[in-house]
Formats: sequence, structure tokens, C-alpha cells
Amino acid sequence: MQAYIPRFVVGNVIEVQGNRGLILSREFRKYIQRKSAWKLKRELLFQLLTTRCRREHLPEYGYFQPRDIERILVQAEANTKQLMPFFIDIDHLGNYRNEYLGLIDLAIYRALLSEHIEKDYAISLVADSLWLAALHLQSSPLLAMGKVFMRLSSKTPTDHLEKVLNWVMKTRVGPPGYRVNVHRENDVFHLDYSSCLVHDFYKQFGEEELQFFRRTWCTSDFATAEMLVDGGKCERAHTLSDGDGVCDMRWFVKSRNLSDSA
Repeated sequence: MQAYIPRFVVGNVIEVQGNRGLILSREFRKYIQRKSAWKLKRELLFQLLTTRCRREHLPEYGYFQPRDIERILVQAEANTKQLMPFFIDIDHLGNYRNEYLGLIDLAIYRALLSEHIEKDYAISLVADSLWLAALHLQSSPLLAMGKVFMRLSSKTPTDHLEKVLNWVMKTRVGPPGYRVNVHRENDVFHLDYSSCLVHDFYKQFGEEELQFFRRTWCTSDFATAEMLVDGGKCERAHTLSDGDGVCDMRWFVKSRNLSDSA
């Protein structure tokens, strides 16, 4: 006996795909990505702001209280709705989630400014929440197991880095939302990005938004390299958010020696 499925569900929540039968529709999977991204950001913002002063390094002005944080989040969600017309829809779910997280960060930044938080401090707070999100991703059991497998199956730290970079480009920062030319010279991986989906979103606005993007998302790459692989480093001379034609990342592993730990 065939189960009855309401008409509105087909196409909106599920879809028929050849031999695979019924699967979650692409639009519903995007909806799940948006909901889970906001849930994560909400939790991390509470975690971060409850430990911070309302004015940077000035505890005499008090710390963020739960009611303050809730008010910021309400405003950020309203900002998110206003920003959605600028969102570049894309079918690749990893690309989609990355861009949506970038949209949320801009929404939070604007909400902090509406609370009269000083601009540089607001940027710093969002940058810290971005780092907390990266740490949260790294702590997920599935990813942790994957990292262990990649490390154990690699002959050298550089081989390990190569596997991690390939995985990141496949799942988050590769085509179709990103155009990147990749090649290896000795033990250095050259990732030359001529297009970045999150940058494409931010460049629709003004210089203030691009500066915010540059000081949060763009600068997080350096710490991310250290987190992904022990001894990992990232360098670049140019970046799209500075108006350059390419973001020329150079990823490599720096060997530790006694002087490093002295």
C-alpha cells in the first residue's frame, strides 16, 4: 500500500529522483542549512558576549547581560531578512552555508552597531565568534574522525595538509561558488582564488562592509591554517577584498624547532 503524501510536501520538502526514490528537496536542505547556521550563531554569540564588557576593556560599564544579547539577536535576525535579497542563491550546499554564515555575521555586526558598540570592537566581537564557529566545526565527532584518518594515512605533515585542503575545497570553498587555480611547488600549495562567493556577497555593499569582511573572514585564514594541521601556515600578498584581482594563498607546514618553543 502506497503511503499518502500531501501535495504541498512534494517539491517543497521531498522530491522524486530516479532510482533513489524520495529524497529531501534541495530547497528544504537549504532551509535546514539556514536554521542550523542560525542556531549555531545564536549559541556562540551567547557564549562569547556573556564574557565581554559592553565597552572593550572597560568593565566599569558592565558586561553584556542575557537581555542585551537577546535584543542584539532579535535585531540581527531582522537584519538577516533585510539582507536576503542580496544573497546569491547557489545549489552547492557547502558554498550555500558558507555564504549564509557570512550574511549572518554582517547582520550581527549591524545589530552591534545599533546597540552603540564601537565599530572596531564590534568587528573584533564578530571575528571572535567566527573563530568559535571554526572551533565548533573542528570538534564535531565526524570531522574529528576524518581528521584522524587523514593524519594517520599521510606520510608527512605536508601530505596531511594536502588532504585537508582538498577536503575543504570540495566541501566548502571550491566550485561552483569559488574559482580557484591550485598547484603545488615543492612543499607549498598555491591556491589562487579569482572569485570568492562570500566576497561576491559583500562587494554589493560599501567600503565599510568590505573592510568588515576583510578584518573578519579574510584574516581568519591565518589561524585556520594552524588549526587544520599542526604547524600549518597561510600567507598571501594579495586579496580580493583589497581590490586585487586574486587572493593568492600559500599554504605550507612550518617545522618546529627548539627556538620556536623557547
